[in-house]
Amino acid sequence: MKKVKFHPSTLILLPALIVVFSFTGRSIGSLPDRPDGRTHNGTDTLVDELQMVAMQVKEAFINGDSALFLKTFTPDGCMLVPNQPAFCGQGGLTQFYKNTRKNGIRNTVFTSLGLYGQTGEYVTEQGAFEVFDADRHSLAKGKVINIWKKTDQGWRIFRQMLNFDAPLPAAPPSSRP
Repeated sequence: MKKVKFHPSTLILLPALIVVFSFTGRSIGSLPDRPDGRTHNGTDTLVDELQMVAMQVKEAFINGDSALFLKTFTPDGCMLVPNQPAFCGQGGLTQFYKNTRKNGIRNTVFTSLGLYGQTGEYVTEQGAFEVFDADRHSLAKGKVINIWKKTDQGWRIFRQMLNFDAPLPAAPPSSRP
């Protein structure tokens, strides 16, 4: 199997793709069984709303619609990426979106592993992800935490933080004279 190398700056782009395709794998409605026989620990309305936002993110990347992407986050939302500054607010999220689109990563599989601590204002989601390049080569696997916030427009992404399962390949040495 051929190993694919990528530059660590790609880390800036991975979280957005996690969100973009965030319900491509196992849907949030098929979370692990609970003792009471239900299949998830959120309400059906909550699950439906989170899936709707995830589809909007996916649509934003497919159509190149940064305005739709921004609509899926709270105005003070943040992408929290390893070894990078936080991408917060409309300006930070716009830059994150542009960088992700330029990078060319085109697919990810997200598995929602559970919803926790639901209140009237917040819910936390735990998940796992794998990202792929355009040729469907796996680039990385990892874990993700999404904090969703209820707004006047419905549930929106407030914070997204991810971590990788294995160290990432080192950046190629720069050519120096």
